[in-house]
Amino acid sequence: MQGKTMITKVMAYITRFNGHHTELLVYKHKDYPEAGVQVPAGTVEEGETIEEALYREIKEESGLMEFLSVTKLKTYVYHHEGKSQYHERHVFHLEIKEEPAERWEYKVNSKGEDAGLIF
Repeated sequence: MQGKTMITKVMAYITRFNGHHTELLVYKHKDYPEAGVQVPAGTVEEGETIEEALYREIKEESGLMEFLSVTKLKTYVYHHEGKSQYHERHVFHLEIKEEPAERWEYKVNSKGEDAGLIF
């Protein structure tokens, strides 16, 4: 990996307890259904800490901001062959405090690829 580009990423597995079972928050891009089902994730921007990027991505992609717990699960390096990049991925589990609807559409306040997500 020496001399290769390393991009730092965050991934958020957000769950809520619903009755007798736990549910995982997932979404689809409204304009890119071929991207499939995803969890909130993104790139750590210059000058940001891992935690700042985590909360920014979650807020940008879902609007959620309050959690009962936040646990870092692991960090690993992934080679993205399609982009010839290495990603250092920081994976977190968050338990949701709020009671969101079963499904909602969230308008992302950015011009990036996250615009138009459906949960």
